[in-house]
Order: sequence, then C-alpha cells, then structure tokens
Amino acid sequence: MDARLVRFALIVSLFSSAGAVHKTPNFVVHAPTDAIAKQIGTLAEEYRDELAVEWLGRKLPQWYKPCEIHVQVGEIGAGGATSFAFDRDRKGEMHVFGWTMRIQGPLDRICDSVLPHEVSHTILACHFRRPLPRWADEGAATLVEHDSEQRRQRRLLEEVLKTGRRIPLRKLFAMKEYPEDMRDVMTLYAEGYSLADYLVQQGGKPRYLQFLDAAEREGWDHALQQHYRLGSVENLEQRWNSWVLAGSPPLELPEGSQLADTTDASRGIVVRGQSPEHGSRGSEARPMRAPAAEPAEFSAPVRRGESRPAAVVAARENEGWVPVSPSRRVP
Repeated sequence: MDARLVRFALIVSLFSSAGAVHKTPNFVVHAPTDAIAKQIGTLAEEYRDELAVEWLGRKLPQWYKPCEIHVQVGEIGAGGATSFAFDRDRKGEMHVFGWTMRIQGPLDRICDSVLPHEVSHTILACHFRRPLPRWADEGAATLVEHDSEQRRQRRLLEEVLKTGRRIPLRKLFAMKEYPEDMRDVMTLYAEGYSLADYLVQQGGKPRYLQFLDAAEREGWDHALQQHYRLGSVENLEQRWNSWVLAGSPPLELPEGSQLADTTDASRGIVVRGQSPEHGSRGSEARPMRAPAAEPAEFSAPVRRGESRPAAVVAARENEGWVPVSPSRRVP
C-alpha cells in the first residue's frame, strides 16, 4: 500500500478511536478520555445541584433530555458556550430544552471556572424560562468562577474606568445583545460581573433574582427601589461607582428574601458563554446548531433561532470553536 495511504489510514483510525462518552442523569459528556469524561460528568451533576440550591433554594428536577457537553482539553484559552431554547407547550407554559454545552481549556480551569460558569447559565434559564439581560446573566455566572478569573474582571474594570470606555448603566441595562466592538463586549462582562457582585453582596442571590424578575415586569427604577431601596439606575450607578473606586471591598450580606414567581418568557435559541479574555485575538466562530428534538407534548413546531457571530466575544487563541458572540435571531 502506498505510504501516503497508510498514513491517512492511521490518521483516520486514530480520529475514529479518540474520545470517550460518559452519561449521567442530566449530562452526556464527550471528552478525550474516559477519566476526563467521568470527572466532568460527576462535577457537572454536583454543580447543577449545588448552584440550584444556592440560587433557587432547591434542586432542579431531572431534565427531559440530557445536556450534551463537548470537552476540549489542552493548553488553550479557557472558555465555554451553552445553547438552549425556549417555547410554550399546549397549556401555554414555557419550557427550556435543547441543551448543548462546549467547554475547553486546561483541565483545572475547566473544572473550577468554565464548567460552573456554564452550568450557572442553565440554572438561571430553568428558573426564568426566558433570556436574561446579557450583563445580568454573565455577571451571575462569573460569580462562581475561580478567584483568579474574578480578579481579572476587576482589573479590567479598573482599566476601563481609566480609559473612559465605561458603559453607563442605563445603556447597559437596555442592551439586548452584545456590542459589535470587542472592547465594549469586554466592558460588558467586567461591568456585569462587578455589578452582580455588588448587588448579591447587598442582598443575597434570591433578592438578585427577584430584582431581575421585577425589572422585566415593572422597569429598572421601580425594581431598584423595591429590592435595594435605590430610587433610580443613576442612584445605583453613583453608589456602585464609589464602591469600585474604593477597590470593591467586601460588603455585609443581609438576609435574602423569598423568591418571586416568574411567569414571563421569550422564545428562541439562547447562547451563553464565558467571559472574554482581555487582549485575546479575534477569529471567526462556528454557528451553534438548533436543538434536533423537543418534548413530545409540544403542540406545534418550535420556533427556533440561531446565534451567529457578528464579532467574536471570547476568542481564545485556538483553532477550535470559541465562546458566545453577539447574535441575531433568525426566525
């Protein structure tokens, strides 16, 4: 056999035999080895339970269909992206389904930052059953990352304040999608993390969820007054700015209040990812596929969209997929 054909056959053989799959009640993990697949699957279930209790006060029921997790391990930038869909069933109740998660980076960083970040997105999606504001969703998910990642966000915010690229909160709260400019995207992540940290320290995680729910129904100013005794977004911005300039010191944590009911919801594919690395090099991202199946009780075809990159949010100096980017809805 020709030497080139032999080498080609060997490459095909290695590719087809590489990788492992590990199944848990809520996840199907595709990873380079059996050990890594099992480790990620076990951690994903643990994070799912622990984070649900932290945010919601209870564990989540088992998903209708497991979340597929695709793991790429190596000395590449750590990051992840999670996609899911919302739609109503025959009774008019909103459901979230079609989970797909992609995570990458050194194994330790995947385990202590990327995986809990992505699982946090699923917890919030299950609770609200609608897309959250970008800053609020990413900010909350970053709260569970490793201390080193959170310090990186604080340093970035300090740089932003010096350069004047800060996004005013009134504008940040009104943003439905990621900005086109990569620098503004990084600012959104840094401000989102810092603001979520400030609000959670002020009143706990349940109150943060109540606040976001009230803001959707009654507006930001009313929600701030109701849950944080702040009269307006500008009042919040003034106090938060002073806290950031003081070095973001720890705040005394009051007792959280009970969770508010959430009934509003939206439709379509949602993709959420880990925060961008400062100074990373942009590249083209591959679009996420819409879910292939939906719960049997749905009475009509699910209206889906697909998130496509307009400018990469979190390119990580690698040749594979990259985390979430600005998106547009495709009916």
